[in-house]
Amino acid sequence: MEFNDETKIKRFKIIEPFLKKEKKLKEIESETGISYATLKRWIKSYKEKGVLGLEKKEREDKNSYKSIDENGVDLIKKIYYKEGESNLSKLYNNCQKYLKEKNYNISYPTFYRILNNIDGFFKKTTSYHLSKIKKSNEVFVIVETPLYIIVQAHKVVVPTLVLMFDASTLDIINYSLNTEPTNIYSILGFMRESILKVSSLTEKFSKPKEILLDSDINIPKNISKKIFDKTNIKITNYQNTDKELEKFISLLKEDLYKIFTDKNKIFSLNSLETFLDSYIYLDENKYNYIIDYKILENKVLFRELDIFLQSTTRKVTGSSIRFKNNIFKSKLLEKLEGLDIEIKFNPIKLNIFYLFFKNEFLGTINL
Repeated sequence: MEFNDETKIKRFKIIEPFLKKEKKLKEIESETGISYATLKRWIKSYKEKGVLGLEKKEREDKNSYKSIDENGVDLIKKIYYKEGESNLSKLYNNCQKYLKEKNYNISYPTFYRILNNIDGFFKKTTSYHLSKIKKSNEVFVIVETPLYIIVQAHKVVVPTLVLMFDASTLDIINYSLNTEPTNIYSILGFMRESILKVSSLTEKFSKPKEILLDSDINIPKNISKKIFDKTNIKITNYQNTDKELEKFISLLKEDLYKIFTDKNKIFSLNSLETFLDSYIYLDENKYNYIIDYKILENKVLFRELDIFLQSTTRKVTGSSIRFKNNIFKSKLLEKLEGLDIEIKFNPIKLNIFYLFFKNEFLGTINL
């Protein structure tokens, strides 16, 4: 059989096992990542037109936009750059009112295609379908949920629980109890700490390809892009629809409410953490351990994770710096008298911070 087109050869080889009744389409879909619908279309075309049916056809409407002209595209560009929103659904909804005022009516797929042409970064942020994720540590899912219970920390608070799941197994990798309102840097710090935790378990630098974030906090697009450029980790705003995750979180909150709602007692934050340690890691306890982060964090290869840290500057005085209402003296600072240095820190783990001068890592100071 003669083929003049490389695409036709490739497509025929992919569907050949099905044509020979050696494999089912679902198997080929799983092995190749090509959708079931696309495979069916190729087979139909092959049966109707033979090898010629497997030619790659250029879409007639490629790079053109239905129901919209250049002025409409320019309007989308202005809104996109002004808002800096990385959640495509929200951006689409935000654009709709402005587009309708100008009598534009475009579909979500068309809008998505326009954004892909405006900024290629959106091409890199399409989240995985959870059901297709097979490898551990490939995709993490973060879910933030309020706990409707009262505990005593530095003050009486209603804490928020942040959970990190492995998307392939739904094992809980890490959790954090926030007694202050969650913000961008506490979420980023939680991501960093969780990556270090997995790396400690595997005894090698292990990072996900993508982190799906279900939270009221949206990581701004410019920060997400910097993280991707530095670490190759995508952060995607995401709304959890996995029934197993929803069921677990619902049961956890019900049990917490039953145990920690005694009207005559305010429980301590430590007692809540003790309960969560036993509850969360009951079925899978491999992540129920405390690691020595200092061993990992001083290794050069972990410097790329510094992009997740919060940053500030301080002037060196008397070989010391003032940070978080404390004064710290270090030999690292002896030759930097009177100069400004950069301090990077994780707001949810303030027992260690990192010193930099002119982007060069100097070392760490432990609280």
